[in-house]
Amino acid sequence: MSINTQILIGGAKKYPLLVCSAVIALVLLLALYLRSDLLPAQRAELDKYSMEGRRHRRNIANAAQLQDQLNFLIQANNAVKDRALVAGGLAQNLQYFYRLEAEVGIKYLDLRPGARSAAIKGSSYVPLNYIVTIQGDFIQVITFLRHLERGAYFCRINSAVASNSGSVATINLNLDLLGVP
Repeated sequence: MSINTQILIGGAKKYPLLVCSAVIALVLLLALYLRSDLLPAQRAELDKYSMEGRRHRRNIANAAQLQDQLNFLIQANNAVKDRALVAGGLAQNLQYFYRLEAEVGIKYLDLRPGARSAAIKGSSYVPLNYIVTIQGDFIQVITFLRHLERGAYFCRINSAVASNSGSVATINLNLDLLGVP
């Protein structure tokens, strides 16, 4: 052995803790160097799990009111169903228009159901088309339209044609009422 080797071995025997610490530090630096290429992949995986954790925390926080929101939606859906006509009940549906005639004082020149559109698969509601021609003074016609707008059932006016002869106004309506099949 050479003199430098003997000095190194003697120094290692004299300071074993320092030598062990240096060897461990070198091994750790070597491991860090060899694993440094894995860092971006691990950082991406950490970001993915962090985002998923934040999403789960938001879901848990939002779920606190979920039952209240579900109850509200059920009540709203029931309220809409209560304001819908039954598609098969033609006589009861026409009764709605006859009540309007009695309340407002207009006169029907034509009142008939229009073409029924096929129910959309999976849909809970269908439009019930009616063709209505009414006659009355201007105030009665406007009152009739307001009753349709704010009435017991949801109504959509598809087309309207109005004419006037003296004090008598005539209006032709093509309208849809919300119905349940």
